[in-house]
Amino acid sequence: METYVVRAPGGLDRLGIVERNDPGEPGPGEVRVAIHATSLNFHDLLVANGGIPTEDGRVLMADGAGVVEAVGAGVAEFAPGDHVVSTFFPHWTAGRPFTAVGNFAGTPGGGIDGMAATHVVRPVSAFTRAPKGWSHPKAATITTSGLTAWRALVIDGALQAGQTVLTLGSGGVSLAALQLVKAMGAHVAATFSSDEKCERLPRSGGGALDAD
Repeated sequence: METYVVRAPGGLDRLGIVERNDPGEPGPGEVRVAIHATSLNFHDLLVANGGIPTEDGRVLMADGAGVVEAVGAGVAEFAPGDHVVSTFFPHWTAGRPFTAVGNFAGTPGGGIDGMAATHVVRPVSAFTRAPKGWSHPKAATITTSGLTAWRALVIDGALQAGQTVLTLGSGGVSLAALQLVKAMGAHVAATFSSDEKCERLPRSGGGALDAD
């Protein structure tokens, strides 16, 4: 199968498509997923250009969405045919953060091989169900940007209905934040680099939006 990798020490001139063996059938507690889409985030750029060091030949991309093709023994969370999206910290299932979370040691496309492959076999914790009715490209945008926005607003910011949140620009985190803020009954004040971007944002959903 084809994979997209970076050669150590990194750099945009060190990227390439490499043929690797198919990962085969899943073992106990694992799932095999056909990857249909990935999304590019700043984290992926940092790995690719060497800003976040990784091993030679690392398969890139933290985010991936696709279809479960097979499940290993003991897996009850998924069945073949399920649409799934990857998790950013598959090794962090509960509790407070620990060292391997802070240094991306278990994050796909950084500390471990990522989703820039046609097929992957991973522990069941590496995926969660994609939102019903979402396309694969749309679902693939949840993992990095959605998690970042959720943590900033809900976990760290303790956002409440009626409050106002300032978003900067129209990148993935800002877009995810805008939709989360509206869904929670809060208000958005947004800044953009162009009038064209400003005109597109209010159509992302209902609720109050003040744009500059």
